[in-house]
Amino acid sequence: MHQADSLFGKGMYFEASIAYERVIFHSDSPVERVRANLGKVEALKQIGDFSKARNDLRRSLVFRGDDTLRLEILYQMAFCAYMDRASDDAYISLMQLRQNFGLTGQPRLYLLEGLVLADLGRWEDLREHLQLWLKGVQADSLMYRQTMRTYDEILEEGLLRADKDPEKARLWSTFIPGAGQLYAGEPGWGALNAFSQLAGLAGFGLLAYNGFYVASVVAGLGAFQAFYFGGIKQAGDLTSENMKSRLENLQTAIAHLLLDVSANYSD
Repeated sequence: MHQADSLFGKGMYFEASIAYERVIFHSDSPVERVRANLGKVEALKQIGDFSKARNDLRRSLVFRGDDTLRLEILYQMAFCAYMDRASDDAYISLMQLRQNFGLTGQPRLYLLEGLVLADLGRWEDLREHLQLWLKGVQADSLMYRQTMRTYDEILEEGLLRADKDPEKARLWSTFIPGAGQLYAGEPGWGALNAFSQLAGLAGFGLLAYNGFYVASVVAGLGAFQAFYFGGIKQAGDLTSENMKSRLENLQTAIAHLLLDVSANYSD
């Protein structure tokens, strides 16, 4: 353990992870194996391998010794799952942790659960969680009201921006060229698509007027059809992409608020 801790302290995280694994393999003490596993997890976190850290933590879940170590195992499981973009698994670990240990006296657990709820888009649950958190740290009434008001404002504006239906965008573009892109918040793409369809129809009319009937169908109507159906698909795709981007912006704004709460309040 001394060698593993020394390597970790020198920033040699990969080498430290191997040294911790040797302790796990050779030690007869369950407590020492758990401590070594947690040390290895910290090393893996430093090199960004959260998936490997999660897998290694699973072998410590059967540990039934020191409650402090058991709490740390579940916390690290939740944290690594969140960082590994597996927020559903993170939430399950947090619920197990809450059931066994509660959250009182653990600001980092309040913060992590809030971040997980934001990642899952469980806004009402997050609102209740934030209220419980603020009341638990005895925030003064003015600060409490300001924080909750800020949360509601961020949420209302973010959901309003993200509340777009790709199917509705496609439907708009079916009947009005460019309208779906405008609905998605991309008026430039809408104008370009509408102009392209009009150009295709104009080409068809001009070629047909001059007696180039085959060319009018192939070049004129062909182009119009391509821009028409392509515009319908594009409207839906743009709406989906913009919704995802705006939802990520909302989650980021909420995460910043939660980090501010964590920085400013303490149990």
